[in-house]
Amino acid sequence: MAPVLDSLSQKLAEKWLSALAVPSLLFVAATAAGAVLGHGSALDRSLLLERFGHWAAQAGRWPALGQIAVVAAVVLAAVAAGTVVRACADGAERIWTGDWPGPARPLADRLTARRRARWQRIETDIGRLREPAAAGLRDEPVRQRLAELAADRDAIALAPPRRPTYTGDRMAGTEARLRHQYGIDLAACWTRLWLVLPEDVRTELRTSRSRVDAAVAGSVWAGCYLLLGCLWWPAAVAAVPTGFVAWRRGRRAVTVHAELVESTVDVYLGRLVDELGVDTSGSPPDPRVGTALNRAARKAR
Repeated sequence: MAPVLDSLSQKLAEKWLSALAVPSLLFVAATAAGAVLGHGSALDRSLLLERFGHWAAQAGRWPALGQIAVVAAVVLAAVAAGTVVRACADGAERIWTGDWPGPARPLADRLTARRRARWQRIETDIGRLREPAAAGLRDEPVRQRLAELAADRDAIALAPPRRPTYTGDRMAGTEARLRHQYGIDLAACWTRLWLVLPEDVRTELRTSRSRVDAAVAGSVWAGCYLLLGCLWWPAAVAAVPTGFVAWRRGRRAVTVHAELVESTVDVYLGRLVDELGVDTSGSPPDPRVGTALNRAARKAR
């Protein structure tokens, strides 16, 4: 899924930077408050208002050039904070998607094994209920139980888990499902598919991707507030709900985006076949079509 995410991210850089403006200014304000209050007077509102009022009165007597310089310094600080968040976003996304670096690989492997074992246990229970010899297979309680088990399994992953995180498996699961259905290598064929998509579909994909980016940025901001908590403890308290909201929104955004990517392939793969004119006697979902598309995309013989 990385090429899918990269191709969409390139279109969203400017929009995302503008979206970081407000969080950046809030973080600069929180940093200033922490520098004034510290741990000892962390919740002293009167002290904070007194200090800022004093600074505002002092700045009011400065020449216009000095006031502009103060505003410029605040803006530059906000831009710097937003730039740091954007620079850290790639690393945060790797954590979200389970693409953890070498030192964390043993932990990732253990978590993946646990998630795979849970998934497989539920899958075994589903298979047992679906056996023809299972008594009352057509009864409503059995159907309801099958639906509950399927929901529990899909809450872990749509395909056998390969990553230590839900978001990683949700994206990897989409790629695996498309390969199983069409025989298509999504990483190799996505750019070509993108070129034949209508503009409204591209816009919808960019929008869903921007929601994923916003959630990743929210998790980075939570880390920033956690670090600021070393200077001013209320910032560490604020980091908890910020991280939780980012996590909830991220799971939902990744789910929607993965479903949208899969639906895009379902609907427009035939158009890609026609545009490339691949040599195949079948049509989607014939796996031979995917093989022909992969060959064309990879320039392989």
